[in-house]
Amino acid sequence: MKLLDDMMNKKAELQIAPLIDVVFLLLIYFMVTASLIKKEADLSFMLPANVELTQPLDMPIEVLIEVSELGDILIEGMIFGRDEQNLDDLISQLVSLKEAADSSGSELIVNIMPADKALHGRIINVMDACAAARVQNMSFSMSM
Repeated sequence: MKLLDDMMNKKAELQIAPLIDVVFLLLIYFMVTASLIKKEADLSFMLPANVELTQPLDMPIEVLIEVSELGDILIEGMIFGRDEQNLDDLISQLVSLKEAADSSGSELIVNIMPADKALHGRIINVMDACAAARVQNMSFSMSM
């Protein structure tokens, strides 16, 4: 009983030396890790001085060809129907775009965007028209 009474009357003591050790260890850890992170401002680069362009930049001419589910072909708002006569019109339109790109010294890029349920034969017709117009750069896109 006496031991219990002694423990009840004794005040709780806080050991401060281990707390100081922990604080110093945390301080050292954060100082070491902070020096490993390189800030963006530390990246060195040189801006060019007065650079004059001797040649204009060649921007390619990009054309979007959409193929609808019904088989219609759309180029920049122009609709070409489902018959073969309109394929000749499509070829002539692509030839004129190719000539415009060649005259400006740039290349023609055709981006074909078929609808989800577009007929594969119609997409092949568009690719044949591009081949007839001697378009060398074609890509496909998915419709949203």
